[in-house]
Amino acid sequence: MTTVDRISWTFLGLFGVFVVYESLQIKYYGSDFGPGPGFFSFWLGVLVVALSAVEIGRTIGKRVPLPADFFPTRSGVARIACLLGALVAVVFLLTRLGYSLTMFLFCGFLLRVLGKQPWWLTVVLTLAGSFGTAYIFRQLQVILPGGWLGM
Repeated sequence: MTTVDRISWTFLGLFGVFVVYESLQIKYYGSDFGPGPGFFSFWLGVLVVALSAVEIGRTIGKRVPLPADFFPTRSGVARIACLLGALVAVVFLLTRLGYSLTMFLFCGFLLRVLGKQPWWLTVVLTLAGSFGTAYIFRQLQVILPGGWLGM
């Protein structure tokens, strides 16, 4: 497992370096009222690099074999494929059906089919996850795709 951890943390650390590099292309200092747009991304990238270095350091000198159930079974691969298919469907349906209806279908599929949640919980969480978040985004004046129903 330590080899997998090292590889994962190395890629995350490289991503942190990329974030730091890109944030230096943006104005670090803002006006008299606060920091610029590059401030948060710079320090977030530094934090990611530092945490990656700490985690890579923790794995040095340790050899832990992979657990027997590390790789997914046939049913696990099928669930991963269903999730990826659902994400592709979201990409294609978002402009056609709009944010609310697409997220309603996506959340319902995830909760009921992949998560095997009861109907009542699926309905409550799906309504909150689709129409509730759409309401919050509209209050924040975020423009979402409306689809052919304008929802």
